[in-house]
Amino acid sequence: MGVTVALSVTVSTLLALVTIVAADEIRDTREGETVTLKCRFSEQSAASDFSYYWARSTGNKFDNVAIKGVQLNTNYRIDFRPEQGIYDLTIMNTSYSRDNGRFECRVKASGTGADVHQEYYNLTVLTPPQPPFVEPVELRATEDEKFNLTCSSIGGSPDPTITWYRVGSEKPLKSTIAKGGSKDLRTSSTLSIVPRREDDGAKFRCVVWNRAMSEKDKLETTVTLSVNSHGEGLEGYCGRERGEGC
Repeated sequence: MGVTVALSVTVSTLLALVTIVAADEIRDTREGETVTLKCRFSEQSAASDFSYYWARSTGNKFDNVAIKGVQLNTNYRIDFRPEQGIYDLTIMNTSYSRDNGRFECRVKASGTGADVHQEYYNLTVLTPPQPPFVEPVELRATEDEKFNLTCSSIGGSPDPTITWYRVGSEKPLKSTIAKGGSKDLRTSSTLSIVPRREDDGAKFRCVVWNRAMSEKDKLETTVTLSVNSHGEGLEGYCGRERGEGC
């Protein structure tokens, strides 16, 4: 009977402490900044009954960065006060290569390993993308034949949005996006058109942006399409970053 009572108390205690896990919280920071990721739970007077840790996933790597009150990186600091329900991780001098990824705080019951509390953060170390460029460079299209315009930008964290517009309209054009997934890789947006004769000389604008930039600092380039039945002539290719006229 005593064993049954003890087990009931333990299960009841765990159920009382379990916290519903919310969706990942999105946090932004920049290279060299300090950011604190909070982990809060029901007060626990007996820390020895539970295990506590922070873990980090970046790319294909998964590492523990803190166990109880011990941080495993010199740029990390732990505020470990389980009696107050506090287990916060402070990251100093943030860097993309080390910190851009998913962080998780976990509190587990000792012995059973049951999750008592979990919190997740997606930390983005913001980096602006590079100016856009369009391929092919020579925009020679043939009437009634499919033609692809691909606008690309290298890097950026998070991956930039790349949006096509026809000059004279603020309505985004449908395009196919290929995300880079890293601040060193290319993100591209491909616009497929079937030009008509009257599209000769039409201008298309490609706009690049991510959260590392202000709205007024969007990067863009404009190209001019040449359409004829012989595929000859390049009307022009201009872009703010190239310093050319349209």
